[in-house]
Amino acid sequence: MPISSLNDWFYCLTDNSPFLFAILDSTDRYVYANPRYCELAGLSSVSLKGLCDKDTLGEAFYQAVKPHYEKARRGDGAEGEVVIADEYHSSSFHFSVAPLKNYKDEQGQPCVIFHAVDTSERQILASALEEADEKYHRLSSLIDDGCCLVEDGCILSANPAAATLLGVASADDLLGEPVANYLALADQNHSVIERLASANDRECIDALSSKKGASVRLSQSPIQVLGKQATMLRLHAPYTEVKRLQPAQHDEISKVGEPQWANIDALTGLYNRYGFSSELDKLIRAQTPLAMLYLDVDNFKNINDSLGHHVGDRVLQDIAQRLRALLSADTIIGHLGGDEFAVILPKPATEDMVEQLADKVVGAISQPFELHYFSKYLACSLGMVRYPEDGKDARQLLQNADTAMYEAKEQGRNRVVEYNDSMSKEARMRLWLEIELQKALQSKSLEVWYQPKVNAGDFRINGAEALVRWKHPVEGYISPGRFIPVAERCGLIESLGRHVMREVFQNVHRWRQQGLLPGRVAINLSPEQFSSPKLIEHMEKLLKATGANPEDITFELTESAVMRNDEHALAMLNAIKSLGFALSIDDFGTGYSSLSYLARFPLDELKIDRAFIHEMDALSKQVTLVESIIHLGRAMEMTVVAEGVETRQQASVLTNLHCDTIQGYYFHSPMPKREFEQLLHKNKPQNQPPQLLAPTRP
Repeated sequence: MPISSLNDWFYCLTDNSPFLFAILDSTDRYVYANPRYCELAGLSSVSLKGLCDKDTLGEAFYQAVKPHYEKARRGDGAEGEVVIADEYHSSSFHFSVAPLKNYKDEQGQPCVIFHAVDTSERQILASALEEADEKYHRLSSLIDDGCCLVEDGCILSANPAAATLLGVASADDLLGEPVANYLALADQNHSVIERLASANDRECIDALSSKKGASVRLSQSPIQVLGKQATMLRLHAPYTEVKRLQPAQHDEISKVGEPQWANIDALTGLYNRYGFSSELDKLIRAQTPLAMLYLDVDNFKNINDSLGHHVGDRVLQDIAQRLRALLSADTIIGHLGGDEFAVILPKPATEDMVEQLADKVVGAISQPFELHYFSKYLACSLGMVRYPEDGKDARQLLQNADTAMYEAKEQGRNRVVEYNDSMSKEARMRLWLEIELQKALQSKSLEVWYQPKVNAGDFRINGAEALVRWKHPVEGYISPGRFIPVAERCGLIESLGRHVMREVFQNVHRWRQQGLLPGRVAINLSPEQFSSPKLIEHMEKLLKATGANPEDITFELTESAVMRNDEHALAMLNAIKSLGFALSIDDFGTGYSSLSYLARFPLDELKIDRAFIHEMDALSKQVTLVESIIHLGRAMEMTVVAEGVETRQQASVLTNLHCDTIQGYYFHSPMPKREFEQLLHKNKPQNQPPQLLAPTRP
């Protein structure tokens, strides 16, 4: 029976179906695909005919379903699950493949029919549930109180704090255990389970830890788990334990009458954020002049990531002890969460006194911390505010102090910065830039411009550098000097870098096909991109998706990026080189004084920083320095590029010094893609045919 006989009824069933249908010949190429399949592939039914899964949905998809096609051709039906997650698609499918024994392709071989249902929403829901579960476990591990999920008297889950309070080594030791084995009431006539069952929601109950012999306070809240009634149990030490942790501030707290253990941070014994804010409110209501310091430990995350949270907790406790030892009895100290602390100095005698105290705090944190078998030096950034000058309430003072602290980080860390009104305007501007930049990335409205490079001998174009530009619909072009730091600070730099990379790969491929490309195009890699474990995978996917030749592309990195971690840097650089890309060190000469990395790392190019070029006209010694860098590059078999060339004299000197390539406004300024293409057409060598490359999949 010819396949054309299917036309009478098969299309009626499949054309309006939400499912995917396709008929494939003996070479796995499409004989027919329904509209839903065409929509997923992004092609018309005419364009789709004769293609295969590799051309439309990618190699990974094809390899996943190919064994099922082969099984169907042997006469057996087959089904399975497949996920597509590449630059074009993000979907999952449950599919089935069956033989069409009575229908032959043009070679007279049996065809197979492919049928699939989109399960993406189910996958999204499953992922959302996994994420929610992960957030719950992470949150419960961060809080100071113990948490246990109890069902039918047995512990289903517990956090580390619960394990500590109940006297076991880890939370895993509690799983599946009866809660009655670990908690008992002073009144032995009732069990803990019976007492909890009769307690009101969040009513506190005094109990004893059976293993530890210590007092524990309990409260419970009912919860549903998979349709069954369960209990979320909260455990915490009574106020006597908190008093032991916080001797310096207990006397003041106890004056209130009712024990306020909720105001104290259990880790450090200092006021927590709520307690600190309450004390600040009291002073403001009494109109007491004060100064406040807001302290953040620089790069504290590295300790938690590399040495573990238990070491990080110990460092925080040491910081609390140093602050207590340094500060007078009338100061109020708080641990506001994470690595942030704050200090209130009521009624400072002089302005200099506050500044001197702030410097002492920076000095105290700068002293080495003894961590197991080695010492670790830390630094901190401080923001300073005063009342009533810098705020009228606790919220405003804390916000302004936080703003000043971030300004201290911007200025180089390990310093004190006093708040002023212009900082709030700058902070609001940074927030606005962050929001607008997110919109620009989502709408793909960022532009990639190109600054041509020229050969230092004949001044002909021999490459270019890709630069990102942002044209805001209201503000016009926003300087990269403004939005790049915002992207780095708010975690958007990696998305921005990927956008630039994709644009360049696509354009370089097209220019090479047209015979326009005179040399490599350079792309800047940020330190965040370079440290990403998914960078190499992303590059490989882009090469496959765009068909770009890696030999047409150079990746530029700063010295600081490659020197953060020698071993990681070497592995990453070798991986990038293995893909065929060239590597360049940008802003050479302004970073590390050690040049040993030039021999260790597989680098192809040095870019002399513009600061050296700019001063060549005025300082003769700079010419000698530039000449030395050029000789160094040549000795290391590297190409040398001079950037920031703005005068004829600078260009002439670099030519005489036998520099390889020159980049700067004297020759070409950065320009949009269309202008750069026009320039390439104008400078295209005559009688050079376009280079023919194999077509890529759509």
